[in-house]
Amino acid sequence: MTQVGTKPWPAKAAQSLGRACALLALAATGGLAPLAQAADTPMPYYTAAQTLQSLYGQHLPARAAAFSQAASAQDQALASFCAGPAAAAKTAAAELRSQWQRSHTAWLQLSTPSVGPLVERRSLRQIDFTPIRTALITRAVKKGPQTAADMELVGTPAKGFGALDWLLSQGLQPASPECAFAVQVAKAISAEAQSLQAALEPLRSKTWSVEGSESEPEDVASPGAKETGAAIEEWINQWLGGLERLRWAQMEKPVKVVEGSNKAPAFARIAMADNWREWQTQWQALHAQALLTPAQRQQPPVPGKDLISIEALLLSKGHIALAQRWREAIGVADAAMPAPGKVPAKEGAQANSEILALATKLKGITALYQAEVAPALDIPLGFSDSDGD
Repeated sequence: MTQVGTKPWPAKAAQSLGRACALLALAATGGLAPLAQAADTPMPYYTAAQTLQSLYGQHLPARAAAFSQAASAQDQALASFCAGPAAAAKTAAAELRSQWQRSHTAWLQLSTPSVGPLVERRSLRQIDFTPIRTALITRAVKKGPQTAADMELVGTPAKGFGALDWLLSQGLQPASPECAFAVQVAKAISAEAQSLQAALEPLRSKTWSVEGSESEPEDVASPGAKETGAAIEEWINQWLGGLERLRWAQMEKPVKVVEGSNKAPAFARIAMADNWREWQTQWQALHAQALLTPAQRQQPPVPGKDLISIEALLLSKGHIALAQRWREAIGVADAAMPAPGKVPAKEGAQANSEILALATKLKGITALYQAEVAPALDIPLGFSDSDGD
């Protein structure tokens, strides 16, 4: 059977799993109190196929549907606003900003991390290019694209959520060139959302291969087994990519670039509250794939129904102590990340210091992931630029 990595599970891993169950039994009786926190119920054996079945069968399709719905609502709201009376613009603009936030949040929940069709379509670059390029947006507005075909000629840095963020911040007015362009940008986002939902739909019922044996060389494995191996490798690698995009590209790098100057960091979003909302949403999405839920510690994830997390895979393979350290590392970042909806009151240098401190805690997760977690899952890590900027 195909294991979590690209090689079959060796007999040694099965023995480790047996020892893990014994350790958990001891923990439950108080013999190993610290390990009792790792999981109240021993994890069953999870294959790569079962993990992918849960990821693509339930988790991603649900998030794609939510994004498609939110993007469509944003598209309709902008079209209505731009065709409406100027007198109501101020009140309506506030709702447009809220709609942008809802659509963007749904996008982040789907795209963190980006896997499968999102990577193939380069969706992150297509609709969420950062940093915002105001000069290119202004130039695109002057061109006045009227159709989807016209928008194909507009460079990606001038489109997507970043373009809408900037246009809304400038005081968008009905019946203006800026409003007409914003409508086209929203239509493009909605079209991509629908395409992603359509691309993920066939994967909902896909049967992932579990072929392979300990004696079968990887280079002669069946096409199905190779596809499963490649997909699980992509997920494990892209989870790290999503974490590093959050930690470095969005948090640490903007602060580091302006250190020693009087310039403000060029974060991805115009308003600082939206940056924190984005970081919190991305962290929540990564967290969901990293750890078991409290309920799953009593009733393990059901393949095809529940998301099988990285922690579940570690426990499944008998890496009890590592799973506990993994959970503790995630917990350190949890404690440092403001709760959703809350924005730190600090400003300027103090705010930057707080952001760097949080990034440092995220870096600790990266180090553990690279040094121990991925190797324990038999997954090779490699750099990929296929998921955007």
